[in-house]
Amino acid sequence: MTFELQVVIATTLILFVLLMFQGGLVPINHGLKWGLGSRDEARKPSALQSRTGRTIANHVEGMLLFVPLALVAEQMQLATALTAIGAGLYLGGRIGFTAFYLIGVPYMRSAAWAVSLLGILIFAIPVIGAAI
Repeated sequence: MTFELQVVIATTLILFVLLMFQGGLVPINHGLKWGLGSRDEARKPSALQSRTGRTIANHVEGMLLFVPLALVAEQMQLATALTAIGAGLYLGGRIGFTAFYLIGVPYMRSAAWAVSLLGILIFAIPVIGAAI
C-alpha cells in the first residue's frame, strides 16, 4: 500500500475519532436521556460541541479535495516523492488543524489549515499534470 493511501486511511480514522468525540459530548452536555431520544427539543450546543462540528465539516471538505486525487494517483501509479511530500503535509496539517481548533488556538489553527492546503496543491501537481 502506498503512503498516499495510508494517508487516506489516516484521515478517515481522524474523521471517525472526531465523530465519536462529538457523539460523546452529547450525553455530557445534554444528558443521556436527551442524547438517546428523538432530540425533537433543540438544545444549544456547548462551545466545544460547536467547534467539533466545524472541525468535522472542515475535515470532510479537505478529504473531498484530497481523497479523489489520491485515488486517481493510485490508479495511475503516480506515487512519487512529490506526492508523498504533499500527502505528508496534508496529513500533518489536518492533525494540527484538528488539535488546534478543538483546543481553541486561533492563529496556529489557520497555519495548520494552510499547511494541509499546501499539501493538497503539491499533491495535485503531478496528478493533474498526468491527466492533461
